[in-house]
Amino acid sequence: MTRDETIKLLMVIQSAYPNFKPPDKTVAVDTWYTMLKDMDYNVVQMGLRAYITTDTSGFAPSIGRLINTIYTIQNPQELNEMEAWALVSKALKNGYYGAVEEFDSLPPLVQKAVGNPDNLRNWSQTDTNSIENVVQSNFMRSYRLVVNRENEIKKMPADVRTLIENVNKTSYSAQIGAKNQQTIKLSFEDNKSQNKPIKGIPMPKEIKERIEQMKR
Repeated sequence: MTRDETIKLLMVIQSAYPNFKPPDKTVAVDTWYTMLKDMDYNVVQMGLRAYITTDTSGFAPSIGRLINTIYTIQNPQELNEMEAWALVSKALKNGYYGAVEEFDSLPPLVQKAVGNPDNLRNWSQTDTNSIENVVQSNFMRSYRLVVNRENEIKKMPADVRTLIENVNKTSYSAQIGAKNQQTIKLSFEDNKSQNKPIKGIPMPKEIKERIEQMKR
């Protein structure tokens, strides 16, 4: 997006919102251009049209609100909290023996909210009441934070996103994510080499003994 295109954009805003009167037009153009220059002009125009046609406040959009509208148009909606929990709840049915496999099948943001395969395994052994209340509540809160942070980062300028990504590469969260992927990789390789389906972890000896006693 060029500076001239920025001027055109502000003229449209002023036409739609007569109360939009920046004290210094040069500063206004420079500010809007700096914040939007990485975006395609046609996309920004589309976002402005969407904002104008749905706005009921009567106030011109701030840069942040316009970017938020553009983001909504360009990005598919993430799973809501109940949809994400439904996937986790389903994974818990095979969460003890197939924790690694089930964790790997979850979407990336759901994986972040779960934490690691061991959490799936532990949750699968929790009583139903605790799962439906404590575990579900904690997961949904964690998922909400993960999604909100991801969405906010995506709205930021490209250079800021790059800076955040570089900083995050050394974060504890990144280390956990790398460890999870390594666990998944090793599990798949181990089961592939043995030509058998993924089972996560072997059945404990005491459980095997109980099953044998029940068969007798």
